[in-house]
Amino acid sequence: MHAAIDSGIRLDVREVPRQIQEALCEALAVPNPRATRRRGRRASEYLEREVLLEQRGHELRLPRGAIQILRHYAHARGLTVTCEDHRVMPPLALPLTPTFTLREYQAAAVGRLAKVTQGIVVVPCGGGKSRLGMGAMAQLRTPTLVLVHTLDLADQWREDLQQALGVTAGLIGGGRVRPAPITVALVQSLATWDRAELDRFLAGFGFVILDEAHHVSSRMFRAVVDRCPARYRLGLTATPDREDGLSSLLTYYLGARLLEVPHQQLLDSGVLASARIRCLETAFTYPYNDASDYAPMLDALVTDEERNQQVVDAVVAEAEAGHVCLVLSGRVEHCERLAARLDARGVRAAALTAAIRRVDRKRLLAAARAGEVSVLVATSLADEGLDLPRLGRVFLAFPGRARAGTTQRLGRLMRPHADKGEAVLVDVVDREVPILRRHHLERRKVYAEVLGIPASQLGGRGGPG
Repeated sequence: MHAAIDSGIRLDVREVPRQIQEALCEALAVPNPRATRRRGRRASEYLEREVLLEQRGHELRLPRGAIQILRHYAHARGLTVTCEDHRVMPPLALPLTPTFTLREYQAAAVGRLAKVTQGIVVVPCGGGKSRLGMGAMAQLRTPTLVLVHTLDLADQWREDLQQALGVTAGLIGGGRVRPAPITVALVQSLATWDRAELDRFLAGFGFVILDEAHHVSSRMFRAVVDRCPARYRLGLTATPDREDGLSSLLTYYLGARLLEVPHQQLLDSGVLASARIRCLETAFTYPYNDASDYAPMLDALVTDEERNQQVVDAVVAEAEAGHVCLVLSGRVEHCERLAARLDARGVRAAALTAAIRRVDRKRLLAAARAGEVSVLVATSLADEGLDLPRLGRVFLAFPGRARAGTTQRLGRLMRPHADKGEAVLVDVVDREVPILRRHHLERRKVYAEVLGIPASQLGGRGGPG
């Protein structure tokens, strides 16, 4: 069989035996989130599974990361796949002058990427994912597109590129279209472009990096990645395993895992510092019966005066002891309420949410890094891309059990800094509500895995002290 490879894999359907087509359809079928999220009659509007195999006329098209699957089924039928390479790799005229040396695992990942051309690197928060990506840029020396999903991440990448490679990167997003040999772009912005215009733009890059690569499960993200004809693709993530059954999409669109660095390796080498877990128990209760009660329960939780006061008292004690604190909630109004209470207690606190202008968010983060703000009260905006090495305390003031989010929140604490001493995560536990108690137990399992210790050795009952 003959395959043409550019942004995807293209085959002539007349060369592909029916049994192989059927096997590919089965192998490339993934759960359809649209059907999963729907209930009742509207669920029937969506197929339960989505097949990542398209046929247009006589052409079959597969995602580029499915090349090994194709070869497997071809080999089983006694066939070979010959590939015609149409991927692009224009030269980079821009000089790159790295100001850093890659750690051993970062250099190993770059070396593997150079050999196999695409793949995923799994590195915990604080392990230097962006530095690894920049090391790959310096070695491959081709125009590079960095795909992100927030302007805060875009700003962080552009600052790092300037400091570490001496490069003024272009920017696509936030109303700006300023392409350059190395460009940082919001996926959401590129997704709005005319297809012909987008294809012309993407054809100018020989290397594509998708930061927070687990987002490739989104139709919008993979629609952009799937149009990139760059020879090299790299996905960077700390949390590749998804709970929605779509983890395989990382492989299909970005390639196999090149390297996975465990937390323990970074702890042992001093790249990350360990953290301690404390529990702050509340007396919050709610008559929870079934899933329909969940949203009303959260409404009651974020407005519960006694619970909020307990959280504020605990945060004040840590801030007055000189620790930089991050308080996390899932509701903007809860963040604002807690920040106002902390401010009234004389603590330098600020809400960090999507309701805050981006320029003000940057100012607040800079103030926190400089020690001028003691407490940031943030939504999930802080889950990805928050770089705050001085952070000494994280308070989980809002229920949750998502594995990825829990891992990222603990990871925020584990960046070493001379000024912060021991890092502590304070888990606010609502034991009187069975479902919230179960969520806490699930979080504890993640803490134990990340820290490499038995759950029995994690912090027990009681508040911070």
